[in-house]
Amino acid sequence: NSRKVFITGQVGKQGAFPLLGPTTVMQMLATAGGVHEFADTKNITILRTENGRQTVLRFNFNDVRKGKNLKQNIELKPGDTIIVP
Repeated sequence: NSRKVFITGQVGKQGAFPLLGPTTVMQMLATAGGVHEFADTKNITILRTENGRQTVLRFNFNDVRKGKNLKQNIELKPGDTIIVP
């Protein structure tokens, strides 16, 4: 039950979503109803806490959608927070 990812900002549905198996950022954004029309899709961030330290990972939705820079479409970990400005 603690395996959740959180999404906030310009998406169809904000909130906590269960992490049922290996899930990428793009898959989770689709689960949250996609990004809004006026979202800043080039500057999505993922907040991750590992070993007590918080890191910020960048995600450019437009690049991944076009098949570019796919390495940023990382597999999410429990507790990650996706922010869509």
